[in-house]
Amino acid sequence: MEIRVLRYFLAVCEEKNFSRAAKKLLISQPALSKQIKDLETELGVKLFIRDHQLKLTPEAYFLRQKAQDIVNLSDLTAQTLKKDKIISGVLRIGAGESPELGNLMKILGELGKNKNVQIMMEDGNADQIEAKIENGLLDFGVVMGNRQLSNFNTIVLPQKNEFVAYFKDNLPLAKKVALTSEDLINYPLGISSQRMVNDKFKVWAQENFDKLDFYALSNLAYNSILMAYETNTVVITYKGLPAIKDPHFIYRPLSPRVFDLNTLIWKKNIQLTSLNSKFLEKLKDSLH
Repeated sequence: MEIRVLRYFLAVCEEKNFSRAAKKLLISQPALSKQIKDLETELGVKLFIRDHQLKLTPEAYFLRQKAQDIVNLSDLTAQTLKKDKIISGVLRIGAGESPELGNLMKILGELGKNKNVQIMMEDGNADQIEAKIENGLLDFGVVMGNRQLSNFNTIVLPQKNEFVAYFKDNLPLAKKVALTSEDLINYPLGISSQRMVNDKFKVWAQENFDKLDFYALSNLAYNSILMAYETNTVVITYKGLPAIKDPHFIYRPLSPRVFDLNTLIWKKNIQLTSLNSKFLEKLKDSLH
């Protein structure tokens, strides 16, 4: 498979129309159709169902994710090889959702003021971010929680994330100053789907953990927060994270309190670009 053909394939996936994709790629539609047909022949699978509307097959959905990773890695490699001593290029960083990343975002924003610099930010949970750094698809990542990170270079950021419970104020829980695990029994609960988060709350809830109904598991928090706002679900997430501004949507701290660390990670034994080195320099200076 050629990178060029994968770009053609991704354009067709995005546009779901050969004519629009060909126009975007500045090639003729017959030429694009032939390239995709040759790709299908090479792979031995059908990628598109040509009906009233172009549809992706299951094989196409699988290839799309892999193709995007390959194209991203190709672009990153080309950009890195073009670098010299000037601060330029693309810095790719992944992070979970946290209101405690303001200082980090300030540094990225300052770097991004340079017209030769582009900041590519990707949302994801810690498992996804670690995998993409290992595969060279991200330069840096911020992971939350107490994780085994011996495979990476790390900087523990000073700001911690505090878990609290968000819910509508019509629930009896609103009368509590802080919530214990016993208080949450018989309430439908939402929480992150990451295994290590669940392990943390096993320790927190102790003998009550099996009595808690964690029925809504999410990769990132926004949709579970919205579910809590629209229903009587109680979502356990980071303090300050919800974007919903309603005085009737409230939170209570947990008792005992529960925190997650924020840790910047990057791959060991690699030559950093001048841009990546500058980012680390600025971050370390901000911590003194």
